[in-house]
Amino acid sequence: MKFKKLILENIGAYRGTNSFDLETSPGQNVVLIGGENGAGKTTFLNSIKLGLFGAFGFGFKNSSEYDKRVYASINSTIRTINSSSASIQIIFTEIENYQKNEYKVIRGWKLFNEKPKEYFMVSKNEQFLNEAETDNYFSKLKELFPPKLFDLCLFDGEEISKIINNNELSQYLKELSTIVFNLDLFNNLQSDLSNYLQKEIDEKKFNQTEQELFEKQKNKATIVEKIQNIEHEINQYNEKKTQLNELFSSNKKSFEIHGGLKDEQRNELLRQESEIESERKKLNEKVKGFISVFLPFYMNKKLLNESLSQIDAEDQLILFKQASKFLSVSDIQDIVEQLDNKSILPSKLQSLILDKFRPNHQVNTIHNLSPSQRGQVEQISNLINNENHLNYLEVINKNRKLLTDAQEIRKKIATNDKANDFSKMLEEMERITKEISKIEFALQTLEEMRLNLNNELAESEKLILAKETYLKQETRTENTFEMANNIIKLSQRFQEVQHQKKLQQVQIAATEMLNKLMRKNQYISSIRINSTTFDVKLYNATNEEIEKITLSAGEKEILLLSIIWAMFKCSGRRVPFIFDTLLGRLDNTHKQRVLTDFIPKCGEQVLILSTNSEVNSTQFKLLDEHISKQYLLQFNTEEQNIKVTSGYFKFN
Repeated sequence: MKFKKLILENIGAYRGTNSFDLETSPGQNVVLIGGENGAGKTTFLNSIKLGLFGAFGFGFKNSSEYDKRVYASINSTIRTINSSSASIQIIFTEIENYQKNEYKVIRGWKLFNEKPKEYFMVSKNEQFLNEAETDNYFSKLKELFPPKLFDLCLFDGEEISKIINNNELSQYLKELSTIVFNLDLFNNLQSDLSNYLQKEIDEKKFNQTEQELFEKQKNKATIVEKIQNIEHEINQYNEKKTQLNELFSSNKKSFEIHGGLKDEQRNELLRQESEIESERKKLNEKVKGFISVFLPFYMNKKLLNESLSQIDAEDQLILFKQASKFLSVSDIQDIVEQLDNKSILPSKLQSLILDKFRPNHQVNTIHNLSPSQRGQVEQISNLINNENHLNYLEVINKNRKLLTDAQEIRKKIATNDKANDFSKMLEEMERITKEISKIEFALQTLEEMRLNLNNELAESEKLILAKETYLKQETRTENTFEMANNIIKLSQRFQEVQHQKKLQQVQIAATEMLNKLMRKNQYISSIRINSTTFDVKLYNATNEEIEKITLSAGEKEILLLSIIWAMFKCSGRRVPFIFDTLLGRLDNTHKQRVLTDFIPKCGEQVLILSTNSEVNSTQFKLLDEHISKQYLLQFNTEEQNIKVTSGYFKFN
């Protein structure tokens, strides 16, 4: 399908007739539609879906709900006028039996008493189809281009982010693969056959063995569904656990880099600081005592020793004077008379005795100290002579080192105390740890449930095999029941094989596109998609797995786009691609590569709905050569309608 024209008459804020020429050509496959938020881009998209599929496109089961939707879609001014009308015309081409046919679909409404009455017409190559032909074509359209496929052709940037952030990638790819590769037809077949079998049980009352087999198969399907749901939950929990572990490691690293302290670490540092300060106080007192008491004497050590010598000399002089006073000549005379040798002169003897007390040199009395004062001087002299200033230099150096240690400790404590974020980090890490514990408990519970269900499944398959063997032995292999079961099994096996075969092609194409779009060249060497679970795994050149959590939001979006593009490419479907706010989460480099390498390869027709901030002047220049048509939507607040003009935003 390739759109040629869209005509909106009184739809939403599009009052009157508004026509969009959507024709594209080789090399110019882009139709660019610009508009600010609220300018009518969403109405444009919904109109295509409403025009093609009507109530079926939105899943309405009764006409009243659909009528409300239609009434809300009609221009508010026109709604007040009875017998007014609104319509959507879509002109498109399809290749059928190697021939291009042009179709025009017209879906319109007449308002009677605020109730819309719908009419639907289809023309093929400018010839309107009759009612039966129209019904047949609409049934064919729903099969070849169902509403779900239209939704999958529409790439909403916000929806893509939701798929990525909510870990819905596997489920999305499974649904996309099933529809794009036409495997949903087999799902419908299996559903129809199951309904038929149920009807057969109700109407024909299968014999007991057949009925039991049917019930066992239903039970098996229920078990398989439960296992798949549990595995999906396990995958989600594991993804969440990986994210939390990454977040915990990041917080812990930041905590340690910036000096964050736990309470016990902080208390230990406070204790160390107290001990250091106590030691420094003792050392300071020791140095201070030396400086205040002994330093003057130490600096005058020579003078102190000379003073001590002077004091000794003065003591000798005092002794000499006292001896001179008490040893008079008459006293000596008395001594001499008592000696055997009386020839010595008393005066001579006196002089000889006094010479023993006489100082060796001339002594002038300076200090004239008392004995206690002399004792103090001797004590100080002894202390000074035993002191070494190098010891105090060592004390000072030790004190400096202790001061540096104390400052470093105080800095750590101050940094920790100033930053409230540290306490928040600790709380956050504690919260993450608790959440991880909850997840691990939930995973343990789920693993036990899965184990039990797998045991149930094995037992169920054993019973089914026994029942099937019994039925074959009863030579009833051609009955309706077994034929239907065989078809279901064949259908399931066919889907498995098709998924495996197609996904191999998708993996190669997606890897090639991803490496063109990613800024990190050849960062990802291969993409592997599990054909059963549709889990996506990434590998580098050395075949090591790359965790998807390590990718940025923009890189995850590019990964999803590459896989989706590859699926459509490998399916060979001729469909238009519609991008709504696609570039919002991408950086400039990724935007450039998407516009130059991705958009031109998205088939024959690409509709881009964008704001002026998303596709600005720089991006517009990159895209310009690929643009076939461009429109600008502007909402007139006063007139409450949308003005459609050719061209894009005007850039300065």
